[in-house]
Amino acid sequence: MKRTVVFILLAVLVLASCSKLSDEHIAVINGKPVHVNEFYMYYPDLNINAMSPETKESYLQRMLDDYLTRYYLEEQGDLYAGESGWEVSVWKIRDLANRAYQSLIIDHVMSEKALRELYNQLKYEINVSHILIGFNENLKMHTRSREEAEALVNEIHQNLHSYNFYEFVERYSDDASKETNLGNLGWGTSGRWLTSFEEAAFRLNPGEISEPIETSFGFHIIKMNERREIPLAPFEEILPDLQGAAYTKWRDRFMERENEVFDSLLLANPVVLDDSLLTDFIGRYTRLSKNVFHSEQFTSYDILEVFDDSLIVGYIGDHPINKDWIFQFLKVINLQAPPRFSDKRSFNAFVEQNHFGFLLYRHALRTKMDLSQDYLRVLNVYLAKKAAPLFNKIYVFEKINPGKEELSAFYDEQKDNLYSNEATVRVCEILLDDSTFAVQLLNRIKAGADMGKLASEHTLRNIGKANAGMIPPVKRSQYGEMGIAAFNMKDGELAGPFKIGKHYSIIQRKEYIPQSYRGIQQVNYRLLTDYRNYHMSDKQEAQREMLRKKYHVRVNPFFTE
Repeated sequence: MKRTVVFILLAVLVLASCSKLSDEHIAVINGKPVHVNEFYMYYPDLNINAMSPETKESYLQRMLDDYLTRYYLEEQGDLYAGESGWEVSVWKIRDLANRAYQSLIIDHVMSEKALRELYNQLKYEINVSHILIGFNENLKMHTRSREEAEALVNEIHQNLHSYNFYEFVERYSDDASKETNLGNLGWGTSGRWLTSFEEAAFRLNPGEISEPIETSFGFHIIKMNERREIPLAPFEEILPDLQGAAYTKWRDRFMERENEVFDSLLLANPVVLDDSLLTDFIGRYTRLSKNVFHSEQFTSYDILEVFDDSLIVGYIGDHPINKDWIFQFLKVINLQAPPRFSDKRSFNAFVEQNHFGFLLYRHALRTKMDLSQDYLRVLNVYLAKKAAPLFNKIYVFEKINPGKEELSAFYDEQKDNLYSNEATVRVCEILLDDSTFAVQLLNRIKAGADMGKLASEHTLRNIGKANAGMIPPVKRSQYGEMGIAAFNMKDGELAGPFKIGKHYSIIQRKEYIPQSYRGIQQVNYRLLTDYRNYHMSDKQEAQREMLRKKYHVRVNPFFTE
C-alpha cells in the first residue's frame, strides 16, 4: 500500500510532521501518546493480524474519534458531571480494588516460582506407595483419635526406611487396598490425588520418603518409587493453561491468602462507629425516609442530600465514614436504586459489606497503582468508550433543534414510512391442524353452514374461538400465503386451506381497511425524536469533523501498513 494512502487515513486525522513515532505508539493526540495496547484493548475480540491495512485504518479512525470525544467532554466539564461522573468514580474504585486484590492475593499465590513448580509436576508421571494412618474424624478410616493417629505416624516415621517400608505397610496401613498392592498407588500425573498429598509426593526424588502429611483420609507417609518425564510444551507457551489449572488446584491457597490479607488489613484499619453520632444519623434518616421521602421515587441519595457535608459517624482506620464515603459506596452497590437504612444494624451491614473493598481500593491508591502505565491505558480505553455515546447524546442528538416548519416538512416527507397505518383486511378464520378436515369444513361453509359457529367450535386460534372466528386485522406480510390471498380476494369470498406452519387456515374476507395516516398532532410527542434520529448521522459526522479540526492528531503510519 502506498504511504500517501496511509497518511490520508480517509481524511479523518490531521497529521503533523513526518517525524517517526515510537513503535509502541499508534498515535499522539495533542501531545498525548496512544499506546498500541490500547488499540488491542479497545477491540479485544478482533483478529487484528488478519486485517487488511484499509480495515485496520477504519477501526483506528473510529477509536481515535472516540478518544477525541473524551478530551472534548473533559474540557466542557461533562464527563465527570452528574451521573456520568459517578459512573467513572465507581469504575475507578472497582478497577483499583481488583488490582490490589490481584497484587496482594492472586499474584502472591500464583508467583512464577509456584507456577514453575506446577509445571514441573505436569512434566512428570510418578509411581508412589503410601502408609495410611486413619482416625475417627473426616472420612473415619479408623476408630483411633486424631492425637493417637498423629503419635503413631510419627513413631512409624522415626523407624521407617526404604528397606522396611512395605513391612510397615502390611503392619500399620489402614488402606484396605494394601492386601493387593502393598500400598503401591501406581502411576499418576498431577491432578490424580488430593492437593496436599500430591504436592508432597512430587517434591520427592525416587527412593525418598516424605514426612507425615495430613489429608481428609488421615496421615500419610509417601515413598517415591519411580518418576518418568512426559512430553510437555515449554513453560512460556502453556502459561495461560498453567494459570487456569492453578485457579482450580489452589483454591485453598487463595482462600488462605485472602483471609490472611483481610485479617491484616482489618487489624490495621478497624471499623469504629460512634454510637451517639450513628444514633442521631439513623434517627434523622428514618424520619426523613418516612415523612418526606417515603415515595419509591426517592432514594437514599435524595435523603443524604439533606445532611450537612460535615456528617461523620465513625472511622475505618484513620479514614472518616462521612457523607462522601456513604454516598460513594452506595453508588458502588447501585448507581440508581441503592438500599435504604432501616436501623443501625442495616447501616453496620452496609459498612461491613464495603469494608474490604474500600481497604483494597485504599491500598491501591497508597501504592500508586493509579499511576501505573497499565492502569492509565485501561482508563483511557474506558473513558473513550464511555465518552462516545455521551458526546452523541449531548453534542449530536440534543443539538439537532428544528423549527416548527422543519418538523412539519419532515412529517410530510416521512408520513408514509413513519406515521401511516398500513392497509389491512378483516377476515373470519378457522385454523386447524388437519388439511383434510379443513377442506371438509370449507365445503360445509360453501354449502351454507355458519362459519362463525364452526370457528367457535373448531378453530385453534384462541382469539378466533372467542370471537366467532374474527381475528385482528391482517397485514399483507402476515401469515404467509394466507395474508397475500386475503388482499387479493373480494369481500365475502371464501378461500383455503392455506398452510401456516404446521396448521391450515380457511378464511372469509369481511372488509378491506385502506391505508390511513396519523395526524401531526397525534405524533407530536415523538416527532422531534424521529427528526433527530433521521438526521443523526449527518450531524454526527459534522461534529466529529469539528473535533478533528480542534485537536492535533498524528498517526504512526507503520501501524496500519
